[in-house]
Amino acid sequence: MELDSIVSMQSLYRSSLTSYAALSIIFLLISFPHCLWNLFSPYHFFYGFSLLLQLNLIVREMNSIRIIVKYLLLALVVAPILLSGCKKSEACISEGDRYIEIKFTQEDSDTRAEIGDDGSGFFTDGDKVGLYIYGKQTKHVILTREGGQWTPKLLKSELGAGTVRLSAYYPAREDVSPETDRHTHSVDTDQTGSGYEDSDLLWSHIDMEQDDLTGNVIEMPFVHGMHKLSIHISSDGGSLPEDLTVIVKNITEGSFDLSTGQIDIPGGTMKDISPRILSESEGKYSAILFPGSLDAYAEGWVEISTGGKTSVYKAPVKIGESSLLESGKETVLNLHLKSDGDIGTDPDPAPDPDYGGKTCWVYGVKTAGLPDYPRDHEESVPEYSFLVPENFPSGMWYKVSGVMYLNWQKDFLWYDCDKNDPDDSKSRPGYHDGNMCWAAGASNLLHWWTRLNQPYIEAYDAKYSSNPWPSYPRPSFGFSDKDSSGIFDFFRNISRNRGGSDAVGINWFICGTPGISSPDPDIDDNFNGYFTEIFDNIDVAVKPKDAMNKESLSRIIKGALENKQGLGFVQSNVSKGVTHVMTIWGVEFDDAGYVSALYYVDNNDHYNFEVKGGTNKFQHHRLIRQEIRYRDGLWKVMMGNSNVHAISSITLVDLKRDVWQKEFPEVVIKEDYIQ
Repeated sequence: MELDSIVSMQSLYRSSLTSYAALSIIFLLISFPHCLWNLFSPYHFFYGFSLLLQLNLIVREMNSIRIIVKYLLLALVVAPILLSGCKKSEACISEGDRYIEIKFTQEDSDTRAEIGDDGSGFFTDGDKVGLYIYGKQTKHVILTREGGQWTPKLLKSELGAGTVRLSAYYPAREDVSPETDRHTHSVDTDQTGSGYEDSDLLWSHIDMEQDDLTGNVIEMPFVHGMHKLSIHISSDGGSLPEDLTVIVKNITEGSFDLSTGQIDIPGGTMKDISPRILSESEGKYSAILFPGSLDAYAEGWVEISTGGKTSVYKAPVKIGESSLLESGKETVLNLHLKSDGDIGTDPDPAPDPDYGGKTCWVYGVKTAGLPDYPRDHEESVPEYSFLVPENFPSGMWYKVSGVMYLNWQKDFLWYDCDKNDPDDSKSRPGYHDGNMCWAAGASNLLHWWTRLNQPYIEAYDAKYSSNPWPSYPRPSFGFSDKDSSGIFDFFRNISRNRGGSDAVGINWFICGTPGISSPDPDIDDNFNGYFTEIFDNIDVAVKPKDAMNKESLSRIIKGALENKQGLGFVQSNVSKGVTHVMTIWGVEFDDAGYVSALYYVDNNDHYNFEVKGGTNKFQHHRLIRQEIRYRDGLWKVMMGNSNVHAISSITLVDLKRDVWQKEFPEVVIKEDYIQ
């Protein structure tokens, strides 16, 4: 009886083990096809080969309990290893390859993505961006924002070899033909709702060499491809009729070369667009239009209907100085509804004679020793050779190769922070800061802001602290031509060598507004601006969203002069598609009151005029005078006689004396030295 029991238990034991082994074999067979690709990986080949051997031996020796147990244990070891290789991971990426993160930004509040007050934008989950990757065969990929990242992730190798050429657009479309190298787009005829946002097109393009892609981030700033029409309607009676309707005519379809922004002349038929109603009672409407010539609308552009009567506004030959509806620009149309139902335009404002022929300096800069450029006696400006910069004079304007300069000296109250590595070559000692023109511009204006607010800052330090963030001591506000700027050094120590905005840098420095790209993982937790106690969520620097033209540039700069504001600007190289941030310290106006010349500093010019083998002991900080020229076309405000350098935006920096005065009413500001 005991023997039978033992035999029975042994049989049961053998049967259980056999079943367990069979299940293990089934498990491995299911795993095997899924992991077959790993057999060709050097990391997994031998494991796969071992698996085949084990399967063969298990089948042949199934009758042996000892063999079953042996190979069962091996199967349990091999299976997790194979399964761990079945997931595509970065360990499987070929050597030298890596995933690339693409960062998209945009600059307007009329799109579905979320936008900050300074015009910088960020996308939200669910947004889709189309990406063209140019090469022997152009590829089109749709990237979707998921969990704060763009998917699918792209490998560096997927961007092509040699010169990487990428074009992006938003919102993405499935029905594209990448082989044509043209991107088609149309605007919606019903823009009273979501059709308004759907009609816009944001685009970006970048060319870069694979070898220059040393990091894992590519930044692509978006600009607008469509034209925005804003309509303001007034009436003789004051209030507008309740039955007022507005229709805008537009040829709604066309195509873009997203690598250049060049637009084909729109085709198709003229269609009626119902614009977005911004304020019915105030007569404010807006429509997104396909760019094109105003000639197409010479017989009718805007229709206004009320009381059974329809009046048609015909497009003029030019609006301002342009005969085009330009990509990325806005036209503001002021229409007046007369008592008889007809419409006309409000007269253009007359030039401001108060500024005619004047030279004006940014507030707090002009002193008795600072000379204006002698506009009426230009022949008196001496000319010097660029080969002997040691001879450049102090305290007076001079000319080198046709360009006017004024050297900095210690009693001058304008600032010129320069890069150590302006050409990004790493060939000079100091900081690798070739892409940090924004930080140099921000530092110039922060030197100006802290000097003019010094009595308030002293009161602030006494009440709160001059060192609120021990891990990041506040830098010195002093400036000289012998020592590096402490403020600029602070930015260079904290931030990555990447492009950015002077306005964002200023607001981050003063009140901790996010926007600085820093490799320091602790910066967000341990720094929140040096004057946050009274400037929390108050932006000191802003960038007006006005499109740059003769009227807007002059209006913005006059406003800055009258409101004691600092001035920065962005210069766009229209041939290369790159931008450069600099600082304005003075302005000349023509006889009609329009800006005719700028006095500015360039953070890229520190090594200009250096002579190899020379002493190079000369003043490296200088003010530049450059005439401003206006023209038709996409870029309306040009610097000098070149068709390459355009002014694309302005930065305004406010002293915020109202905020200071409210906090420290006892402080008295004495600025009688300012002229």
